[in-house]
Amino acid sequence: MRHFWGNWRSRSIVVKLMIAFVLVMLPLYVISMVITYSSSKQMQSEVETAHESKLHFYHNHLQFELERMSDLINEFSFDEQMSTLSTRAAIMSGYEVTASLNNIHQKLKQIMVTSPYINDVVYYVPGLHKRVSAVDGIRSVEDEEWKELLATMGNLNGELSSWNDDLYFLKSNPYNMNHEEAPNFILGIRLSADEFKHRLQQLSDSGGSELTLSFGQGRDMFISSADDAIDALEVHWPDELPVQDSPLVTRSAAGDMLHYTLYDAEHYFALTSSIAESVLEAPLEQYKLWLWVTTLISIVIIIAFSLSIYKSIHKPLSALVKGFRMAEQGQTDVRIPHSRRDEFGYLYSRFNHMIERLHALIEENYVARIRTSEAELKHLQSQIQPHFLYNSLFSIKQMAEVENVELIQEFTDYLGQYFRYMSRDSQTEVSLKEEIQHAQIYAAIQKIRFGPRVQLQMEEMNLEYGKIAVPRVTIQPIVENVFEHALSKRSRGGILKMSYQTSPDKLSILIEDDGDDLSEVAMDRLRLSLQHTAARHDEGEITGLLNVNQRLRIRFGPEYGLAAERSDLGGLRIIISVPWKGENHDAAHADR
Repeated sequence: MRHFWGNWRSRSIVVKLMIAFVLVMLPLYVISMVITYSSSKQMQSEVETAHESKLHFYHNHLQFELERMSDLINEFSFDEQMSTLSTRAAIMSGYEVTASLNNIHQKLKQIMVTSPYINDVVYYVPGLHKRVSAVDGIRSVEDEEWKELLATMGNLNGELSSWNDDLYFLKSNPYNMNHEEAPNFILGIRLSADEFKHRLQQLSDSGGSELTLSFGQGRDMFISSADDAIDALEVHWPDELPVQDSPLVTRSAAGDMLHYTLYDAEHYFALTSSIAESVLEAPLEQYKLWLWVTTLISIVIIIAFSLSIYKSIHKPLSALVKGFRMAEQGQTDVRIPHSRRDEFGYLYSRFNHMIERLHALIEENYVARIRTSEAELKHLQSQIQPHFLYNSLFSIKQMAEVENVELIQEFTDYLGQYFRYMSRDSQTEVSLKEEIQHAQIYAAIQKIRFGPRVQLQMEEMNLEYGKIAVPRVTIQPIVENVFEHALSKRSRGGILKMSYQTSPDKLSILIEDDGDDLSEVAMDRLRLSLQHTAARHDEGEITGLLNVNQRLRIRFGPEYGLAAERSDLGGLRIIISVPWKGENHDAAHADR
């Protein structure tokens, strides 16, 4: 025993899981066999009960509707206007007779809408040779018509009558066995055979059976849910129906069909549900088939489970161990590709995130710092350009020569703000509001220099944008690039436009011009250069843009920075993208 326990403890976890699975499957399989055989007879009993319940359900519904129509015809047969019209017509004017008939027509229409089974309501006045119909209105009628209808009263052994293949509830006043003698009136409700068939089809669709409804002895009036009704079906009324709370349901077999018939003695109709024995026994055969299928599936499941345990535990663990060993050897570019959503998927994703973070930290602490230092050095070297200072002083000299004191004051104020901002080295980051203001000051200085040759279209910035922290001196170099390469040589019509666009996670600052010297080749070269993460210092015209792009990407991530495209004004449009809507922006702060 001790030897066996020792071997069991030393076995692989895969083997232990497979043995445990087999021990669980065996009793479940035995239980399923017992349940299958014990349920077969119960299934047959439930199927029969379901057919009987269906018959009782429709019988209750039909009985309710028939009793309601019977009460309606009894109620309206005592209506004063209907019952006295024949006798009062002799002392009434033609107008009064017509008005009475119209009133009766409205009452018939009211009766008709009370039940979906009513197809029409008719009212005969033999003394006036008139017939009023809820559907056809008022017309004259010959005696043969009402005599034929009156002769059918009660021919289905109950309240219902059959005339011209239609079912009627009939009332005559006074009631007379001699159908040749004219009554005061005949009131009839014609039932809709189509509605009966529609309701039968609704019930038959739910159980795969055919429902038939027959009135009278045998097949005097016969309605079926199927278009090709079972002609061989014959309904034989029992000699005596037992007195009980629910109607009698009998079961009979004819050929390969089983018939369940419910008899209603009050209205003398029989409701039959017919189903093929093959349909009834199909679930039982399926039980046997599924038993064999279950046996086969159980064997397949045991084999598949054994393989899946090996693949889902051993192989994932091996891949994870291999990844850690490669990381220990200094390979920070290793990744474990996966599409799993289980615990191993979580471990894989955390491992990949750890490697990505490690790789990012290495690049940030070594490569990114070197590139940033180079970009910052080049930027600081170009902060105070002698050429810009010389042009500014020359502009002041020209204004002094014409004694334009107010413009000199404005220009020197702008210039002071500009150099104060540029010489402030204590901050590496400023608010976007300060950066935009600095760029606008630079543009205002250039506007004074160039005069009417340049137009500034500066959209007012939303106050919420101004809270975003950005690297210092990122907007002004873009504006400077516009003046140097697009507007400085223009004699008139130069436009500098600044606008803003937002998306759910990004704010875009659009700086564009209407320059006409930018070729498609140069545009493609600039667009391609901005897509790279490292600044290229061998292209003098765009080095400033690339430095700004690199600083933004290092600060916020590769999805932000600069993008270039053709402006609607005809020149260049630079799109500066920074995080927006709080969460991403705060997350960027936290990471750095």
